[in-house]
Formats: sequence, C-alpha cells, structure tokens
Amino acid sequence: MSQEKKQAILRTTAIMCILFVVSAVTVAAGMMLTLQKLNVFTEYGMFAALTVAVFVLFAVFYVYLNYSSNSRSLESMSNAKLIAVAYTAIVIGILLSCAAGSYLSWYALPLAFVSLIVGILIRVRVGIMATIIAGMALMIISPATELLLDDGEVIPVVLGSFIAMLSGFIMAFLIRKRYSRFKLTWGALIVSLAMMPFSALMTVIYTRDASVVLNNALFTAMGNMLAVAVITASLPLYERIFNVWTDFRLQELITLSQPLLKKLNEEAPGTFSHSMAVANLAESCAVAIGINPYMARVCGYFHDIGKSKNPQFFIENQKDGYNPHDELIPEVSVSMITRHTTAGYEMLKAAHMPEEICKAALEHHGDSPVSYFYMKVKSITEGDVDDKEFCYDGPCPTTKYSAIIMICDICEAMFRAKPPEDIEALEKAVDGVIKSRLTEGQLDDCGLTMHDLKLIKQTICRAIPASMHKRIDYNKAKERR
Repeated sequence: MSQEKKQAILRTTAIMCILFVVSAVTVAAGMMLTLQKLNVFTEYGMFAALTVAVFVLFAVFYVYLNYSSNSRSLESMSNAKLIAVAYTAIVIGILLSCAAGSYLSWYALPLAFVSLIVGILIRVRVGIMATIIAGMALMIISPATELLLDDGEVIPVVLGSFIAMLSGFIMAFLIRKRYSRFKLTWGALIVSLAMMPFSALMTVIYTRDASVVLNNALFTAMGNMLAVAVITASLPLYERIFNVWTDFRLQELITLSQPLLKKLNEEAPGTFSHSMAVANLAESCAVAIGINPYMARVCGYFHDIGKSKNPQFFIENQKDGYNPHDELIPEVSVSMITRHTTAGYEMLKAAHMPEEICKAALEHHGDSPVSYFYMKVKSITEGDVDDKEFCYDGPCPTTKYSAIIMICDICEAMFRAKPPEDIEALEKAVDGVIKSRLTEGQLDDCGLTMHDLKLIKQTICRAIPASMHKRIDYNKAKERR
C-alpha cells in the first residue's frame, strides 16, 4: 500500500472518530435541552443508540461532502474548512431546534438556519443536503427523548421537524441568485407567511382545536424568522472565523471608502477610471458564463492596484504631456511597468483580500510582452532582442476571474484609445484579442471553455458600444441657435 493511501486511511479514520465524538455531544446536548435537565446519561441505552444513528447520518454527509469536493464543485474551499463550516451549522441548527421545541413549540424550529448558512457560505445544494441531515437527526433525537417524558408527544415533534425542513428547502432558493440582506429578510418573511397555512393543515391531522391550529401556524412563522435573526448575527462571525468571502462581504469591498480604492482614486485617477470600466465588463462576462459577478467586479476594481505605487509611469495618469519614460532606457521602463502586478499582489495579500482577487492582480497580464517597448528596442537595435526581458513575470491566469480580467483589461484599454468604427470592427478586434491570448497559451490553465470564451466575446461586444455612446455637443448646439 502506497504512503498516500495510508495517509488517506488515517485521515478518514481520524475524521470518523471526530464525527463520532461530535455525534455523542450533539445527542447529549439535544437530550438535555429537550428534557430540560442535565443528567441524561442514566438512559445510557437510548443515548448509545441515538449516538450511533446520528453518527451514521453524519458519516453519510461526510461522504457527500468528499464527493462534492472531488468533483470540483466546491473548489473555492479546502476540505477542512468545508467540514468545519458544514458540521458546525448542522450541530447549531439541531441544538437551536431542540431548545426552541422544548421551550417554545415544536413548530417554532429554526432549522432553516442550516440551509441558509451552508447555502450562503458553501453551495445551495450542499445546504439542502445539510438540512436533510439536520432534520433527520432532529427527528431521531427529539421524538425518542419525548418518550421519556410523562406528557411527551411524538406527533407534533415529527410534524414540526418536517415543516421546518420544508421551510429550509424553500428558503434555499432565496440564495440561488444574487441576494442582499434586505432581500433575504423579506424573502424569509414571505416564506414564513406561505408556510403558515401548510402548518395549520398539518396540525389538523391530530387535533381540531382552532387555538392549537392557529398557534402552530404562528409558531412556524416565528421559527423561520428566528432562523433569519440567528443568521444575521452569526454570518459575520462565520465570515471572519473561517475567512469565507460571501456576496455580503464582497459588496463591502467595492465602496469608495475602502482604503485601497481610495488610495487608487486619489493617486492614480486614470487607472481608477480604467478599473471601474474593466469591473463593469468583467461583471457582465461573469454573469454570462455563470460565475460570481460580485467576485468578478471586485477583481476588476483591484486588478491594477499596484499602479498606485508609481502612477506617473502609466499613460492614463500622466498630465501636461510629461512622460517619465522619455528619460529612461526601455529596459528600465519595462521594469517599472511590469512590477505593478507583483506590487498589487503584495498589497492585496497584506490587506487579507480573497485569493481570487490577489491572483487577478498578479496574473492578468500573464507572461505576455510589453509590446510598445519591445518594438521600440527592436527598431533601434541591430542584433536580436531577448523578448523575455520585455515580458511580465506571470504566471498565466489560473482562475476564470483572472482570465476574464485579462481579456476585459486589453479590450477596454484598446477601445478607449481608439473606439471601433462599427460593430463588425468591434467583433473582429475582440475576436483577435481572444485568439491571440489562446495562441500564446495565456488561457491554458484558467478553466475557461471555448463556449465560455464565445459568451465573453458576445458580452463585450454588447457592452462596449453602450459604455462608449456618443453625447450631444452642446457648444455646437448653441452655435446653431
């Protein structure tokens, strides 16, 4: 047996042991909350049986997580972080539901917390699976514990858990598209109101008491709103503790009060304007190929942040016709220009930005040459010129975001310098940019397919004319008067 297989077996065994301990703790805490007493280990037979049952559920979920991460559907998170986020959410959801059921009502279960927190931090489908596991574990722990009480009722526990699971499934669809805290809160309120009639209908199964039916419907709405309240309080903690960048957190990076953006705007206004335009293009391209548009926009905002180190060396920031490159030899000029990628990467790393954003700053030029100075040297040198001396240090784009920024960066700069005459010229130019980057091998490692590149081309060709529309010449209009 190879060393890698041995390590994999040891790692899996260690995780299973940890999951068994987590299962035991969850069952013990759940029983304590349901029975409202600390000493639950007198019922050691039931405790052992429930622990094994919950452990099996947790193990099944681990297999699902392992499969999902191997299929690259969860490529943005490490396995350790994935496990920690998912299982803490499941355990918290189970225990919150046990407490709410015991002290309020078994219809006031905030189980939707699991689907929302896991769906936001990881993936929606993982959130749905986590809700199923949490709901089944709750249906195992709580009904069995209720049987130990003299006045315990099993049916309300089962029905309440089922309704809470269904609420979680529906709420998961609130975050399938782009969302905000406001939309999430109002969406949860709508789901809560929509679940009230269903809760009342389920209550009629075992009682015809109108007050009980109404109370259960109200408690169902309360449980869902409680889940949203817990998420509002806990999501920032999850984001910081596990360093997960949600859409909420990404939105905080695109405000002009963000220190790095403020610095770029003040010290390199031309680059700032260019970055805003690239960000708009990148966001549209991200929507077209189905990746996170918030991340693409932020990558666009910060991709040239390194230019704030020496803004005067970039033409968009030069004023009064002064160009410092006129006083430098081409090799030095190239060095001043190409260092903005590594400088930006270091600045973003120091600011603890997401890895995708740091990579976009480092990789958006790949190892392509600085053509102007390369051609300048060739024109004044008789011998051969080593083109590697006039290239960026790379690496080539390794993420879809970096590749999109590379394409949008070139297109925006090219069309700002010389706007296309018509749509045919625009399409030809964009197609030329993409083909040249493919030929140079710049897009080999980024994960974009040919279909993605086709969609990116179409998106840029739609967006560029809209951003460069002509305006009325008011001076000429006054002269005609």
